[in-house]
Amino acid sequence: MNTKRKRLLICLVAGVLILAVSATAAFGSVNGYTKYKEALKSLALKTDNFTASGILQVRYDDKEVASVQENFAMDGQNIASHSLTKDETGRHESYDTLLDGVRTSFNADESTYYQVKYGTTGDTTLASNLLGVDTDDEMTNRLVNFAEIAADTVVGELKNNFVQVGSENGVDHYQVEIAQNQVPSLINAGLSLAAYTMNQANYYANTVLFADYSATALYHYETTTGQTLPEEFKDGYSNGGDDAWYETYSDLLDQVSEVLSQQTWEEQYYDILENKGTGIVYVLTDGSYDYYPAYQDLLAAHPEERGDSLESYVGQDLSLEKVLCTFGVDDQGRLTDNQVEVTFTTTDEAGGHHTLVLSGEVTLTGYGTTTIQPLDVGGRTLITY
Repeated sequence: MNTKRKRLLICLVAGVLILAVSATAAFGSVNGYTKYKEALKSLALKTDNFTASGILQVRYDDKEVASVQENFAMDGQNIASHSLTKDETGRHESYDTLLDGVRTSFNADESTYYQVKYGTTGDTTLASNLLGVDTDDEMTNRLVNFAEIAADTVVGELKNNFVQVGSENGVDHYQVEIAQNQVPSLINAGLSLAAYTMNQANYYANTVLFADYSATALYHYETTTGQTLPEEFKDGYSNGGDDAWYETYSDLLDQVSEVLSQQTWEEQYYDILENKGTGIVYVLTDGSYDYYPAYQDLLAAHPEERGDSLESYVGQDLSLEKVLCTFGVDDQGRLTDNQVEVTFTTTDEAGGHHTLVLSGEVTLTGYGTTTIQPLDVGGRTLITY
């Protein structure tokens, strides 16, 4: 999974979990709600030294379709993270460390690593808290104040208590579970609007989609020129080559680029789509294609494509069915752990109902004692920017 798609998954899951937790918080006691809110604010805006490990998961009709496991450590402006993502495209693992103004990163399945210098410790462009915002900035403070008042508004007059399930070693633990009939109508109205908006914006409803664009492009080059390309060149073209690859194949790469830029081989598929009027033209690696009237038809034939469009799990409508939330706050008001499981009912284009479960859990330790070590890149080759 590329970084953009991984961040999309994280943002999708985290965003919906936050929305659901807002509904959950509405059923907490003033004391429990305040503890939770203040602990989250402190973590996001005031804490600059801690260690966290957690996982986000997406399950669709009782099948896990995606997960992101993250280990994160912060010591002032020094940050280290390790991410393991699993979805229908496979397993993807990456490492990223920012130490003394130098960022070092690599993907576990690649033989190269990247390094870029941002500045030195103390540079104001680097993060000084988890959100990376300036808490002395007036706009930031107004945004935080707005978010806090909005959360308090959701709470309203609902005063059902969190159930305190235990207290151990200076940490108070709370749990709350809400059912569908307890969910504020504002929350479900917002979810329904969000689902409809995402569905309307889903460009997969009328598009040309390539199973593997690079492979199809190279197939077109070979059939046009009659030249068989080396497998090593194909691999580097599709997956990114290192410096040695570019040095070896620079001339061939120029030839391929020239042929592909001069030919209008893609237009034939868009002509097909125009003639159909709507739907999806799905182009295979050998240049052939299949046509699907609707996105759900495509997914029935190629379920692996759903992993590239997380919005498709939401469907045309979305309602919150159940929320289970537990968390711990220590005697210094710091969040120690948080588990959330949110169950939704979704409606697809055909009117069928599905279950979408988003879950997340995080453990936070090392407050004030976390240190960042240089990233071990093994025998990888350095690529600088």
